[in-house]
Amino acid sequence: MLGWSTQSLPSNAEAVTAHSLRAGGATVAYAAGVPVSVIAAHGRWSPTSPVVLGYIRAVDRWRDNAMRNVGL
Repeated sequence: MLGWSTQSLPSNAEAVTAHSLRAGGATVAYAAGVPVSVIAAHGRWSPTSPVVLGYIRAVDRWRDNAMRNVGL
């Protein structure tokens, strides 16, 4: 059992997909300095595939995030 129910999920929870999770993981890894070839291996993309680059979101927009240090 997961310890939570669907009642506690936000109303737009169905918008969270495996694609969202892959993109989030790839983006966070890239922002942490992980090489794209390693991110590709973990995402089961070919190390030279340009597809992995489509999953990495722009990380600069988070640099000046006003909510960065609020502890969420």
